[in-house]
Amino acid sequence: MKCGIGKCGRCNVGYKYVCSDGPVFSLAELEELPRDF
Repeated sequence: MKCGIGKCGRCNVGYKYVCSDGPVFSLAELEELPRDF
């Protein structure tokens, strides 16, 4: 990850950022994401 704090936008999945909100997501969180991801 480039910055590690959610500012660069390279690790976003929908509106979530892997570096600050993840890297582990629950099934409920994944189901809320747009289907494109």
